[in-house]
Amino acid sequence: MSASTADTVIVDFDGVLLRGDAFGLFLRRTAFAGARLPLAAAALVFLAPIATVPAFRPWAARWVSRIGLLGRNAEELRAELARFGADLGAEPGRIIAPGLRMIRTHLAAGDRVIVVTACEHTLARAVLDAIGLAGVELVASRIRGPRLIVHNHGATKMAQLAGQGVTPPWRVAYSDSLSDLPILGAAEQPVLVNANARQVARARRLLGARLTTVTWLGGQGPEVRR
Repeated sequence: MSASTADTVIVDFDGVLLRGDAFGLFLRRTAFAGARLPLAAAALVFLAPIATVPAFRPWAARWVSRIGLLGRNAEELRAELARFGADLGAEPGRIIAPGLRMIRTHLAAGDRVIVVTACEHTLARAVLDAIGLAGVELVASRIRGPRLIVHNHGATKMAQLAGQGVTPPWRVAYSDSLSDLPILGAAEQPVLVNANARQVARARRLLGARLTTVTWLGGQGPEVRR
């Protein structure tokens, strides 16, 4: 990738384009199904208190992922993730219609859209392909077999973008999470999606008048607040 910030739009995935946590859904519906369920329950009981501490969340996420993916070889796992992503993209009500329209509007205007997500790459790519966004660039988490080798979360998103030649400032950034404040802060126009009052207040303190907030519900168009 080469950087061109004048027309670059950074878009989060879970919560902006897709309802819920795609990789979490994969773990619950597929990886932790059947005989693995007791192991999953035990792991979550142990890891849940640790995950409440922000500094330990990436560590907890790695272990939850590793437990859920244990025993699968890399090729089988990629195939499972791709199938699940294609199905998820076709699931009624799963795609956030205003988010999809937003991306299509930016693409039609000639903007460079990059989806930057903590979701696993194969899974996120399959969803994007299934909803007609095969040409959209993707920067995501990476696994190797059952191991999470890159958790593309928080400040890691900035490092991953920089590693691919995409450096701030960018024109617009969309996210529903305060963990993306580095991404939002590097945008000329940061947009916080479906945030509660506490999240908006914290983001406003850091981003000031640049911040736009939107509420995207159902198939309706976006309600925009400043």
